[in-house]
Amino acid sequence: MTNALQQTRTRIVATLGPASWELETLGRLIDAGVDVFRINCSHSEAATIRMQVARVRRAAFDRGVPIAILLDLQGPKIRTGKVTTPLTLKAGDLLTVVMDEDIIGHDRRVGTTYPQMAGDVHLGDRVLFADGALSGTVAAIRTEQHPAEVDIRIRDGGQLGSHKGINLPGVRMSVPSLTEKDLADVDLGVEVGVDYVALSFVRVAEDILGLKRHLQRQGVSVPIIAKIEKPEALDHLDAILEVTEGVMVARGDLGVEVPLETVPVHQKRIIAAAAQRGRIVITATQMLDSMERNPRPTRAETTDVANAILDGTDAVMLSGETSVGSYPIEAVRTMDAIARSVEQSSFFRGPPLDKLPPMDGPQGAACRAACFAVAGTDTPLVVFTWSGDTAIYVSKARPTGPIFALSPLQPVVDRLALAWGVQSFRIPVAQSMEDLIDGGERVLLQQGLIRPGQTLVILGGNAPEHGATSFVKFHVVRAPGA
Repeated sequence: MTNALQQTRTRIVATLGPASWELETLGRLIDAGVDVFRINCSHSEAATIRMQVARVRRAAFDRGVPIAILLDLQGPKIRTGKVTTPLTLKAGDLLTVVMDEDIIGHDRRVGTTYPQMAGDVHLGDRVLFADGALSGTVAAIRTEQHPAEVDIRIRDGGQLGSHKGINLPGVRMSVPSLTEKDLADVDLGVEVGVDYVALSFVRVAEDILGLKRHLQRQGVSVPIIAKIEKPEALDHLDAILEVTEGVMVARGDLGVEVPLETVPVHQKRIIAAAAQRGRIVITATQMLDSMERNPRPTRAETTDVANAILDGTDAVMLSGETSVGSYPIEAVRTMDAIARSVEQSSFFRGPPLDKLPPMDGPQGAACRAACFAVAGTDTPLVVFTWSGDTAIYVSKARPTGPIFALSPLQPVVDRLALAWGVQSFRIPVAQSMEDLIDGGERVLLQQGLIRPGQTLVILGGNAPEHGATSFVKFHVVRAPGA
């Protein structure tokens, strides 16, 4: 019989790319421990997105396992324009940024994809290029001419090439969080059936609500992961968590927008705040960065992944390691091994049960009772769910025993692949509570995950409705045919 507790409970998100999107490689990545595949819309057009979704679904079907697909929207990309040859800039130089992306940069002039920049910045504002490799401050703004120009006094110099990112820490920017490309990608994602949408450039709760309204107009509801990568998002974190289904600690852009030494503290705060509200949280960026090039990680990277898990993250994410790296399978196996080691250590603990996220009504009472019932034991917790919400809630208690989520809806089964510690299975629709329990018991026995005579704690409801969880039950597994 398979021991469910031997499986890694922290979820592994792998970014798709040329190094990983072939069908055979996808299967090997799933075997190595991937639970969620991320499609990066910054590097994916419509045909590529369709191809990636179809191949992931095929690989998951071939292995008979639920896999979630996360569509990560590009968001507004603020970049330099094209240059003939990289500009060589040194401290004290004056770089002129022209509000026209079509000009060809040369000498100390470069275009930008963000024409609003001249109206958003003020004298003395910091400007960073190429993920912070170059930096300077605004020395002059010329909005009276067309196109407008902004002069940057370089502080940290280097080579500035074509299409490099521009960051404006502390600047209130007028660009919307959703671009036309994002809306087109969302609509395509809905069509092909992605499980989550990650929204870039989130600053306030209204950014999330705007995407939700767009989805409602399409007649669908897809869980949203808010990427926390702007200082404004940190200022409005509580309000964002109220309206989103999950967050991503997007440490790449966050580490450019805020002082680098503060990123670890922000990471801990985001993870803790998400846990308190029962939201899924993904920790991302450079977790095993050296494994893009090497078959083994550094000791610091191993410790970084372990600390994120100890802090309470639901998932850890690989980016370039699996999309373009030389060792995608090894990177996933390494992530899996780190998670196993941490989860089996004495340092890994769930939160005090009196600190579980608030939930009102019968559903909240039943969920809390179930978490208390299995606390400190290996008793399996079986959740019958139509939405997945109850399974996500109980996962926040980090029970020692396994969590089995059973649903008649395949999209719910797939989405729960991102929920910490939840093993999800599809079951037929039942007409009564007795039929529901019998069907779930039969599936889990067939999978070898429970045994006759074993006691289960069951969470379920009497009606197939969202939020209908209303009972908790102790159940002794019967022998097949009994």
